[in-house]
Amino acid sequence: MLSPPAARAGVEFAIPEPSTRERGIARVFHVACLLAGLGVVALFAVALWARNGLTPVEGIVGLHAHMMAQGEGLYHPLNQYPYTVAAYGPIYYSLCAALDRLGVPVYLAARSISFVALLGSLWFCWRILVRLVPQDRSARTAGLLLAASTANLLYWGTVGQVDMLAVCFSLAAFSTYLDWRAGSSSLWLAGLFVVLAVFTKQTAISSGAVISLLLLREDRRTALRWIPAVALAGGAIAATLQVATQGAYLENALFANLNPFAWGKLADQAQYFLLTSGGLLLIVVCCLPAVTRASSPVFLYAGVSLAVWLLTAPKVGSDLNYQLEMTLLLAVAAGVGLGQTGFFPAVFANRRNAITLLQIPLALHIALNLTLTARNAAERVVFESAKTAEIESLRPYMASPHRRVLGGSYDATLQLRGRIEVETLIYTLLVEAGRIDPGPVQRDLESGRFDTVILPFDISGGQTPTWLNAELTPLPKAQLEAVRTRYRLVKHLDGAFLNGNYIYEPIRN
Repeated sequence: MLSPPAARAGVEFAIPEPSTRERGIARVFHVACLLAGLGVVALFAVALWARNGLTPVEGIVGLHAHMMAQGEGLYHPLNQYPYTVAAYGPIYYSLCAALDRLGVPVYLAARSISFVALLGSLWFCWRILVRLVPQDRSARTAGLLLAASTANLLYWGTVGQVDMLAVCFSLAAFSTYLDWRAGSSSLWLAGLFVVLAVFTKQTAISSGAVISLLLLREDRRTALRWIPAVALAGGAIAATLQVATQGAYLENALFANLNPFAWGKLADQAQYFLLTSGGLLLIVVCCLPAVTRASSPVFLYAGVSLAVWLLTAPKVGSDLNYQLEMTLLLAVAAGVGLGQTGFFPAVFANRRNAITLLQIPLALHIALNLTLTARNAAERVVFESAKTAEIESLRPYMASPHRRVLGGSYDATLQLRGRIEVETLIYTLLVEAGRIDPGPVQRDLESGRFDTVILPFDISGGQTPTWLNAELTPLPKAQLEAVRTRYRLVKHLDGAFLNGNYIYEPIRN
């Protein structure tokens, strides 16, 4: 065997021993990685075990996928039954429907897709870190740990909604672009991932926008080919879907998604973000002066995703899932920034300077989010029993396929009926926006054609509760009045939310 030239010449190299602080920090990282892994396993185990919806939207996504699997289509015209909106692109629904047709329960199918997307997202985060900070393994590990420990990411990565898959495609596009820039991948593959992201969730535009901006800065000739080609491909797919659904695709995926803004939503989300991920933002801001041209793309991506979040978070119906891409990018950017500033060599050498103070937000982010993950897993277990009891109490009023039912949770509708006639939240918003004619449902209520109406409060007294808002109003005011005058309260059932379920049946003359 040939030996290295230096060894043949008799030169000996001494590999420096890691310092006590370096070994201690490595042990802390190992423990934190183990705890983060246990959190991922715990949440996914609960998701596999749970038979009820983990979020209200999970039920409606499951209903759309199940109805698609049963041959009822996905994008329905807004002005006829069923009054329901498939608010996202077709990719996630189609994957769930395919698994449903193979016999996989729809919740299990949807959550499994999200979990695989979660693992894929973490893998692409690692690939980005390897590409941008190849010289600092500690910084790469820190970036991945910051992402993998984030409670919000793990929560939505084990829920049957579209967000995690869209984020995975977006990160795949950005990682592929970085590989192309290094000469080891195809830019057209990045374009494919951009299209997949957008047709999973329409707001997943950050990655495509960032790649376009970077190409315009670095290689304008390539940009003038790539940007129109990707846009044309996306437009052709949208046009095909529009023709295939007789105009219903854009009605569902675009126009019905223009929900009104409620600025309190942004305040609530910002409060959660600053509490759970404010440390990431602080690290990124402190590392900005050390950003190089080579590492700037990830900071640009984080900034664009932050802007998209600020524009979409105030929308009625938004939730903490809107923060996923932004939070992941901040974690990766934090890892890159720690590598650029020489944070870990400074910490290992026990230097006393401003950059080593970033140990505080780094440790707080990991500790706080691991604690939140444990709490989320426990809450899901407790919530499962409450949902099971609620659905069983609704069974006599919803299970019969011969009864017409208006209202009730989407979870109960999926499990007891398998299809929906009126998706009350989006229906009410669209009626108030003038996009849907309320006449057919109004006439059916006034003539008592719904055998059961389920409301979250007692309407018989003519007063609405003070907690009612745009996200909780079950029907337009005129239709609530029709229920009050044409139906009678027959039962009040305890439920998992608020005041439970009030069951109304028509007054028979």
